[in-house]
Amino acid sequence: MGLIQYAEEHDIDYQKSSIRRIIGIGEGLRNQDFSLNLLGSKIKNKWDVDLFATYSSTEMGATFSECPCGCGGHHHPDLLIIEIIGEDNRPVLSGEIGEIVITTLGVEGMPLLRFRTGDMAGIHTEPCQCGRQTVRISPLIGRKNNMVKYKGTTLYPPAINDVLDNTEYVANYVVVVRDSDAGTDEVVVRIGLKKDFHYAKLATNIGEAESSIIKDLKDRFRARIRVAPIVEILPIDLIQKINYPAQSRKPIKFIDERKSHKSRDVLSI
Repeated sequence: MGLIQYAEEHDIDYQKSSIRRIIGIGEGLRNQDFSLNLLGSKIKNKWDVDLFATYSSTEMGATFSECPCGCGGHHHPDLLIIEIIGEDNRPVLSGEIGEIVITTLGVEGMPLLRFRTGDMAGIHTEPCQCGRQTVRISPLIGRKNNMVKYKGTTLYPPAINDVLDNTEYVANYVVVVRDSDAGTDEVVVRIGLKKDFHYAKLATNIGEAESSIIKDLKDRFRARIRVAPIVEILPIDLIQKINYPAQSRKPIKFIDERKSHKSRDVLSI
């Protein structure tokens, strides 16, 4: 989307470029039914290209990539053994969500045996329309450690990010999960508003406009994830400092302040 925005601002006809395929790395492009999510749809509507989602990690030394059918990332059994396990540490059924566990084959520097990635996805065992017989993994739904139980609904940060990334007046944001007074999970979304956003579209004064923005954003959350988190509006610069602390290699958009937060471990054999 950054490339599209730059091209439009500088009158570059990106539709006539030589780019025909885009491979998404790090950001999900599909829903669990393999349809394009909000980000994928937004790119596709703007740019007539083929979109491919991938999943990988440094530890794997391999990647799960989509074929043109777009029905999940294909497993390469000569490189990895993959398992999708549930809370009982046993494999889940086809289509069910669990944690991705891998065993590397041929990696000599740091071989891994039943390594828990902490990533949550489903597995599909039926043959792909492309003819391949190997299993496929679904789009990731999030990190196991980042799972949130909020008002009876199980949430993962990517679903929250998907709403915020596709809201036109949100410049930046951070999602905070903390313990409520009742001991349950509480979700707070702190956003910065775009400087060129016109408050007059919503109300006659800033106070009323911010109330309207909070209501609108909560309605978007309810439509997408069925529940509405607490929404706070903060200065863009303050959110920016939270997103990019000193010596941070990646932007921080999720902060877990729960006392019950647990780090990932290695699955026992």
